[in-house]
Amino acid sequence: MGVGATMQSLAEILSSDSGSLVLGLAALVAMAAPFVDRYFIRRRRLTFRVLYNSKIGLSPIDLHDGENGSAQADPQLERTARLLSRMSVVVIRIHNTGGFDIAPEDFEIPLSFTFGSRIVWDARVSDATDDGLRQHVREGLEFFTRESQPVESAKLSRVRALLPKRLAGVPAPEAPEWHGVRLARLSLKRKEKFKLVVVLRESGGDGEISKEIDHHARLAAGRIKDDRKQRRFGWPVLTTAVGVLLTGALLATLIVSWSRPAATAQCATGKLSVEGSSAFVPIIDRIAAEYHGQCDGAAITTRATGSVTGVRALAPVGAAGKDELAVLSDGRSGEAGPDLEAKAVAVVVYSLVVNRAAGVDKLTTQQVKDIFSGRVRDWDQLRPGPSVPIGIVGRGQESGTRKTFEQKVLGGAEDRLTSDSCREPERDPAAATTRCERGTTAEVLTEVAAVPGAIGYADVPAAKTAAARDRQVAVVQLDGRYPDVTSIAAGYRFWTVEYLYTKGVPDGASVLKRFLDYLASPTARAELQDAGYTPCVTRDGLLDPVCTRPDI
Repeated sequence: MGVGATMQSLAEILSSDSGSLVLGLAALVAMAAPFVDRYFIRRRRLTFRVLYNSKIGLSPIDLHDGENGSAQADPQLERTARLLSRMSVVVIRIHNTGGFDIAPEDFEIPLSFTFGSRIVWDARVSDATDDGLRQHVREGLEFFTRESQPVESAKLSRVRALLPKRLAGVPAPEAPEWHGVRLARLSLKRKEKFKLVVVLRESGGDGEISKEIDHHARLAAGRIKDDRKQRRFGWPVLTTAVGVLLTGALLATLIVSWSRPAATAQCATGKLSVEGSSAFVPIIDRIAAEYHGQCDGAAITTRATGSVTGVRALAPVGAAGKDELAVLSDGRSGEAGPDLEAKAVAVVVYSLVVNRAAGVDKLTTQQVKDIFSGRVRDWDQLRPGPSVPIGIVGRGQESGTRKTFEQKVLGGAEDRLTSDSCREPERDPAAATTRCERGTTAEVLTEVAAVPGAIGYADVPAAKTAAARDRQVAVVQLDGRYPDVTSIAAGYRFWTVEYLYTKGVPDGASVLKRFLDYLASPTARAELQDAGYTPCVTRDGLLDPVCTRPDI
């Protein structure tokens, strides 16, 4: 019991922002030893290293008393041990050690790994150089079988959707046995690196678990090397420690996922529409897709309509359709009547974003107020350098993000709409501000990237993804604090809690009720964390303290 609790704690630490930072620093120290060979400095060079390749280590024999041979009283623990006795974890570090960036078209054959007779059960991308790289690699993961390579392949969401069934021993005749992982469309800038963590299981037999690993790839005008064959220095102890922590976290995740009711036991048949916040709809859409993968009788659709519009659409819904619509709102909605129920889903942290031509990466709250009121109209009023007119890219009245920005940062309403182009106040040439509006978070970020000197706002996961994708977008510190959930305690104000509104309490057998329960599951919580949000429901089923703070 003590070991299980410890492993669960490790899993929670690894999934937190502070834990990721600690691991990132440890990985930086561990990876500092290798250096680029001067002989290959002018060639593209990709190296990989198997850092960890071993069974999880829990055997049913360990659950018996050595004196009298009696079994443990808990049969579920013995069943878990038998399941894990044939499971293993592989950690592979992949690193661009050459002198040039590597693009997807540089691969004549994409990099892939196979594991002999072992079957892939789960995978994770860890310790990436930055969040943009981690998301890029994660989206490109493909899982294939020996028989169908490379025609039929599966994405990570498909693999994870079947994991609860595998852990619960539920037959899944439609599930293929994935023998390999392919890194499709992989691109790495110089010195960029990440770790690929794969959970595997070998069927049958009582002997030693296979440790076979093969790779297959071809890089144009370059080399792909296993750096075990050219090691010059011994690896520091920290590398082993990182591998142990990752292994423990994955073990805890498997045990927690198995010990809780399987998602298949919480399925319902029917339809559900989730509307509202354009910032939060994308991650809910991914979670809904995973739920549908386990419960194909549930038809869940999502639509980004804006927080205010969504709540207004829910209010008049009658009793007959009350379980067919739920609405996402950035913060508590003033449009919600007493018959609407609010469920806290996640902490959403927002950021100011600017076009890099602005020449700033820090702003104070007062400077932001001056910009949005028109008292400051050019970036040369805030920093030395060339004149760059300010274009404000805001959201419409239906946006919960705008409401949060007005309440938390401006302390009042944004100025009126004066521009369609975001470049000139063509609607009112005498206006104090050049302010346009866009309907979604994605459209705001696209406009900020396109207009020199533009400023806008977005949720942090979307802002970071945009900054990683387009070098014209920069995330801005506010009052000297970086936009992150860990900055809230220090006084960072631009954040809120994402709520899911329903019309009253949903029926216990409805898709809505089952989907609400699924949002608190380890699978959904992991998806929220992977996307950069802090789930309001902790692994113990309690509310995260941040979600219970006064939302001021």
